[in-house]
Amino acid sequence: MTDLEGQPTTTLLAQLTYSPLYIITVIMALGVLIFLKSEKGCLMFLIRIWAVGHIIIYLLAIYFNLTNPN
Repeated sequence: MTDLEGQPTTTLLAQLTYSPLYIITVIMALGVLIFLKSEKGCLMFLIRIWAVGHIIIYLLAIYFNLTNPN
């Protein structure tokens, strides 16, 4: 079992780049933004915010993975 409490947030975020479950989540978020772009409503607005949030987190994870000295 790994000790996650002692690791910095940037290292934990960088580990998302190769997490299969998070990659599937990001693919689903991209699919929502691409295929449901013509849908309207409050729920779709919240789903778009969810999708954009996950994409931004994944881009940050890629950045921290590339700049991580390990």
